[in-house]
Amino acid sequence: MKKVTLTIPAMYADHHVTRVKNLLSPLAGVENVIASSAFKEVVIEYDETKTSEAALGKALVDAGYAPGVEEIVVTSPFATPDVAWEKLGVRSTETSQVDLQLSGEFRKY
Repeated sequence: MKKVTLTIPAMYADHHVTRVKNLLSPLAGVENVIASSAFKEVVIEYDETKTSEAALGKALVDAGYAPGVEEIVVTSPFATPDVAWEKLGVRSTETSQVDLQLSGEFRKY
């Protein structure tokens, strides 16, 4: 049993996680798939005698989830803060009690 961790930059939401898991799980030799949109990573446990890392990578590329390096956006040295935000002061919101009553059971975590 071999385990490989791949970075998938295009996997940034939960529906991508579901798609990647549904794509990889039925492949021959794949034992376990753990995917995370928060870390943009997928961990695949597979049997080396039935499949290879290259085959798994090809399946991901064909589906539009090419493994790669996550792009990190660095603040530009030319960026300046917007002073208008400092004039706004502290902002807070409060959820309406009527909205809470009408929202149903799915809102109760």
